[in-house]
Amino acid sequence: MPESSHTRALFPEGNIMPDYRAYLIDKNDRVISRKDIVAPNDEAALEAARQYADDVDVEIWERARKVGRLSKK
Repeated sequence: MPESSHTRALFPEGNIMPDYRAYLIDKNDRVISRKDIVAPNDEAALEAARQYADDVDVEIWERARKVGRLSKK
């Protein structure tokens, strides 16, 4: 079966890894794009989102919980 970009990784216990969303924020504090991130924890999600923080700020969310905000580089 071909692997999808939405494939969920499983923990050894069979639990599904949390899904995170990285929202790219422009200078007017508006969302201009969203990137999906699958990561085992908040720290890994923040690290994965750093790649998007070149020219814009990035907010990372896990469902309705804000994990953090990265400032553009």
